[in-house]
Amino acid sequence: PTVYNYAHIGNLRSYVFADVLRRTLQYNGYKVKQVMNITDVGHLTSDSDDGDDKMIKALKREGKPFTFTAMQEIARKYETAFVEDLKALNIQLPSVMPRAIEHIKEDIELVRILVEKGIAYKTSDGIYFDISKFHEYGTRGGFKLGDLKEGARVAVNVEKKNPRDFSLWKFSTTNFGWDFPPYGKGFPGWHIECSVMSRKYLGQPFDIHTGGIDHIPTHHQNEIAQSKAAYGDDLAKIWMHNEFVNMGAEKMAKSGDNFITLQTLIERSIPNLRSFGIYPLAYRYYLLQAHYRSPINFSEEAWHSAQIGYYGFLYKFSERLAKNTGRSQEPTEEEQRILLDILESLDNDLNTAYPIGRLWSSFSSFEVFTTRFVEILDSLLGLDIANQSRKLAEKITVVPDNIKRLAEAREDARRQKDFKKSDELRDQIAKEGFEVMDTDSGPILRKRL
Repeated sequence: PTVYNYAHIGNLRSYVFADVLRRTLQYNGYKVKQVMNITDVGHLTSDSDDGDDKMIKALKREGKPFTFTAMQEIARKYETAFVEDLKALNIQLPSVMPRAIEHIKEDIELVRILVEKGIAYKTSDGIYFDISKFHEYGTRGGFKLGDLKEGARVAVNVEKKNPRDFSLWKFSTTNFGWDFPPYGKGFPGWHIECSVMSRKYLGQPFDIHTGGIDHIPTHHQNEIAQSKAAYGDDLAKIWMHNEFVNMGAEKMAKSGDNFITLQTLIERSIPNLRSFGIYPLAYRYYLLQAHYRSPINFSEEAWHSAQIGYYGFLYKFSERLAKNTGRSQEPTEEEQRILLDILESLDNDLNTAYPIGRLWSSFSSFEVFTTRFVEILDSLLGLDIANQSRKLAEKITVVPDNIKRLAEAREDARRQKDFKKSDELRDQIAKEGFEVMDTDSGPILRKRL
């Protein structure tokens, strides 16, 4: 994340996707070291090489002075908010979260290597990577580079040898920046810091690099080029990219009006579901219903549907877990078959839509779920089913005294075979937001949606 503002829900899809990937690998017995770098300096407002640094933009927006202290105040504010978003979505925190500002020395060392190899050159505004000196540019990582013209995501710069040459170091136009002798004070390019931190904490090549599809044509191409050119090895063995969350015909972006944060989702949640507190995990549930490589169209209707769906999901589990008292806690043979089906779907390119549908279909045939079965589901899907189902069960069974009296009156009417009055009392209970379920062991009274 670039911590110059709050993450929006489109950004957060990348982290849910990576979390499911990590959980699936771990369940398959792999040890996972996950690194998520914090970009708190050096990321321009786009993938091009001109415009403001995003952190400088944040300083201007919030009326802060152009000092490193103020920059770090903003960075820590939004980094803290980002980590809280991860926790709210039940995303496992990474093994390491290195900050770009703490790796300037390493950035300079990598740029110096590229200059000394004759692969980078100096202009009046910075140091650039010369793609003509790296003939594999745009062919690594299984990507199709395609055409990209100056003025799109490539800045127009008459001093550049090639339109696609990208900045490794940008010279400062003020006295704000880091010294890079003998070239001058400035800032690292966005691409360079990712290569530096991944190599430092994972080695090169490391196994899997994730990200959004918008990083393919520029950012990830540039990471690959500078890392391979400097050290001779590929940056990563496998590249996995998630699709966008769209608002209408456009992808969600912080620069537009379709900037929705997790907090915004809470504010837009269904009023009579707020007391259950099922958000923002309902958003995780919403994302898991689609394959990570499929675009998602977000709308108010879709968000409401996700909340109701997740509520119903928990409701079904809470019913079945409540009946598990005194039974074996280990998965039954039928549950083991379901788990094998789910694991097979996740092993097949993280098909998360299948487990959701498979579990819904199982509700019709399963009266009871073992606790271990639910724990394994939680370890794979991260929907916090066991904990949230318990919380839901506690809330829906809290019944006010006036509703209890109506239910008792209804039972009296039923014993007297006054079914008309019994039905009227049931309707009255329903209007108050509760429901009565008649069972062999007596009526069950609980809050309803």
